[in-house]
Amino acid sequence: MFPSACIRFSARRSAFHGASAMRWPGLCMRAMQLGMIVVALESAGTAAIAARATTVARDTPDETGATHARQDGAALHPAAPVSAGQGGATDGSGRGFSFSTCQSHLSDDPDGTRDYAEDWEEHGGGAEAQYCGALAEMALGDVGDAAGTLDRLSHVAHWPLGEPANQGKAASPATGEKTATTAVPPVDDIAHDTPDSLRRRAHVAEEAARAWQANDSPRQALDSAAYGLRLDPGDMTLHVIHARISVDMGMAQQAISDLTPLPDDATLRVDALVTRAAANRELGHIDLAATDIASALRQSPHNVAAALECGILNERQGKLEEARANWQEVIALAPDSHEADLARQDLSLLEADPAAP
Repeated sequence: MFPSACIRFSARRSAFHGASAMRWPGLCMRAMQLGMIVVALESAGTAAIAARATTVARDTPDETGATHARQDGAALHPAAPVSAGQGGATDGSGRGFSFSTCQSHLSDDPDGTRDYAEDWEEHGGGAEAQYCGALAEMALGDVGDAAGTLDRLSHVAHWPLGEPANQGKAASPATGEKTATTAVPPVDDIAHDTPDSLRRRAHVAEEAARAWQANDSPRQALDSAAYGLRLDPGDMTLHVIHARISVDMGMAQQAISDLTPLPDDATLRVDALVTRAAANRELGHIDLAATDIASALRQSPHNVAAALECGILNERQGKLEEARANWQEVIALAPDSHEADLARQDLSLLEADPAAP
């Protein structure tokens, strides 16, 4: 039956395609043979083997035997299935997704991480999948998109377990469609969240603030940091970030308020001292600023931000050689850093007008 069907169909094709249709009988026969093999395999109860035979050879199983196919040939290996309430999801085949798996390739394969996050979101990953995707966008340099996503996610109540607050339950989407998230929750919704979720959301707000800073959007960065502090008022990292942005926006007194008292953590304390020094400098309190910078450099002698600020303070006091030495040290310690770029600018200005304080 199958061979005769190929012959009849190839005869009809030859009327339209001429000599190019002469190869059709052979191709058709091979296709029919393959079909009969598949039928035989299914009838023998080995459909899974036939399906596995179609898997691209470059998919590499992990220690559990699970694989996640990727176009570039490197596999992201999902962990064992995790319930959706724990930040995991499974597709119809039982393949597991998890945030830890998504994040594990972030540094060496951000493209693949974004693909994984999108796939996970299509299978119900929700806020966790979107969060991982935003971190991948950050790593790829798409800081504006990442900042918007991170800021929105920080407003999702009861996250990662809940739905966005103030949002009605939408009709379930068809398989393969993405679930949309909307709406910023009202302020009083914070009172009904869990402590763990509030801390998690505050951390996401911190990452949103950093992303907005990288996007040169200080107003949005300040708003994200302020919202994070509303979620977790005791988060000292957010206090330092909020203070740093406040200095950049000309709100030096606000920065000093943010940093009173100073954080206990040693590393964070150095950042806070440098930021408070910049705020006091803006307010004209040079002696207070110099005291903070001296303390920061005692705790972290090779801190480039402290050395940069020390140079600015020395210049303000007319100590031009000391300022030059500070900025040259910044360039030597971290030549590719933002602080080094600023130090080069300061050196250029100093060379153009060496007598100016």
